[in-house]
Amino acid sequence: MKYKNKLSIYADFLVINILFSIAIAVRYFFFMPELPSGVLGPVFVVSSLIGQMSLLGGLIGVIGWVTTLLPQRAFFFLSSFLASLMLSILVIDTFVFSQYRFHINEVVLKLVLSGDVVDFSFLTWLIAVLSFLVMLLIEFMILLRLKKRITQNKPIRKKAFVAIFIVSFLTFNFVHIWAAANAYQPVQIVKNYLPLFQPATANGLMQRYGWIDEEALAKQRAMSIKVSSDLHYPLSELNYSKVDKPVNIVFLVIDSWRYDTFNIENTPHLWSFAQNGVVFEQHFSTGNSTRTGIFGLFYGMPGTYWHNMLTNGRSPILMDRLQELDYQIGVFASASLMDPEFNRTVFSNVQDVRLRSTGDSPSKRDENLTADWLEWYQSRDTTRPNFSFLFYDAPHGYDFPSDYPKRYEPMLNDINYLALDNDMDPEPFFNRYKTSVHFVDDLSKTVLDAIERSGELDNTLVVITGDHGQEFNDNRLNYWGHNGNFTPAQTHVPFAIIGPKFSADDSMSIDKLSTHEDVVPTLMKHYLGGRDIKSADYSTGMDLLDEEAEGRDWLISSSYSSYAMITKDSILEVGASGQYQYLDLSNRMKKNEEPNFLYLKDVLEHLSRFKKK
Repeated sequence: MKYKNKLSIYADFLVINILFSIAIAVRYFFFMPELPSGVLGPVFVVSSLIGQMSLLGGLIGVIGWVTTLLPQRAFFFLSSFLASLMLSILVIDTFVFSQYRFHINEVVLKLVLSGDVVDFSFLTWLIAVLSFLVMLLIEFMILLRLKKRITQNKPIRKKAFVAIFIVSFLTFNFVHIWAAANAYQPVQIVKNYLPLFQPATANGLMQRYGWIDEEALAKQRAMSIKVSSDLHYPLSELNYSKVDKPVNIVFLVIDSWRYDTFNIENTPHLWSFAQNGVVFEQHFSTGNSTRTGIFGLFYGMPGTYWHNMLTNGRSPILMDRLQELDYQIGVFASASLMDPEFNRTVFSNVQDVRLRSTGDSPSKRDENLTADWLEWYQSRDTTRPNFSFLFYDAPHGYDFPSDYPKRYEPMLNDINYLALDNDMDPEPFFNRYKTSVHFVDDLSKTVLDAIERSGELDNTLVVITGDHGQEFNDNRLNYWGHNGNFTPAQTHVPFAIIGPKFSADDSMSIDKLSTHEDVVPTLMKHYLGGRDIKSADYSTGMDLLDEEAEGRDWLISSSYSSYAMITKDSILEVGASGQYQYLDLSNRMKKNEEPNFLYLKDVLEHLSRFKKK
């Protein structure tokens, strides 16, 4: 085949695949709560969809151009393979986005490749492979058809398509230049829906001609997440009081634990034990992901400080104080402590920290961590206080042993993540999840019984909670799992404290808002010698035992790249660069309403308190 004909076939092939990618990428906008108002929003949606997909297709096309230098068979096969691979990745990304509202990134790849966190079923892999092979066959047939058209001198008329691609590319960039200069939220939010999308800005030029809204930009910059190595933590030297009899402390944390599965029927052992202490009914995690949820639990501050602590390798004041008081520290996590990097943050100063559990499934690793903790606890030095962190993972993987009783029916036998959509009945999936929670409750009985047999229960403080929630399309917006939004389904978690000062004599439920940020100041003030220290010097949380404290009107929760101010009836979600959405608790836009900016002022103080000014 002549090289000129190959180029013509390849150009036609590229245009067809760009059109395919545009058709696939339309799916991203199915998950937009509603189309942006006005004229610019819809124009930006259409032009960005066409322009971005044509840009990505063109860049990949340049890379694939080298295939035209190969013999015909190799050219056809490699071109088909490359096109199928790129379109398959795009399709998979739409599924990732449909459930979590973010695109495939380094974090997602780490979770998949680690094998500890995301475990796809055989059916899911089979569907993915078969889909790829079908796509490969279709692409190959398209090339054959294009070859026939070229030999008949009937190439595709590409000029009109190319013109549309170029006009769309220029349109979305010009619209975004204006939107960025005026902090126009309907456009700012849309850009999150497309992969690898970085539209142009020209704030300097816009400012020169007076086409910029300085006030709106200042407000957006104030809300943005500022990441640097500068850290001022704690704010002053902490002068502790003497602790005569340190209490033992146990953090029993369950990954992906929903607030509505903490009850006598689903978690009978944990629920019964919690009745000897205090249950906080309206408790929220500091994150909709493990990283920010566990971070807030140990640092007593928003998860937006994660990168500051990681960059500085700064352990939390809580862990520092435990070590000063000569606590024996036992860390027992099911999944790896290296992703997220808790070994470089929360436990950075703990020697020989146990990094992960052995086992080929979450349930097996949970069984092994329980056995390892029991061995550690029975061989502990009883002359020293001890701190235990047990972090179970089975509910995160919807996993339990194959011979474990199926308590809830109907139930999914295998999880096909590609089949999750807005029309799927969530009950069989939720029943599987509840069974995994019940399994962990059985394991927790071993822990609680061991503490009681030791005779140290009266001097042991037990914190029972989850790192974040887990959604099963609760709001009919096709969210499954976590790290997708800040609704109660993903942030409202069980929380109970049992032990000295939270004893059976004061057994009760508390209905006021509380958060993971509150745990550290409570422990420091009442158990670790910090009663005369201002908690604001090391935390943004409140003392859970302070009956005179006013209830909070808002709290902060965060994800890998955004944070939210949550109130009793709203969610203000703010992206990394300050773009925001004002939503109700079902994650739908609150129309014609503005967030309470007085609350926001206090939120911003919390987000910047420990960063050097």
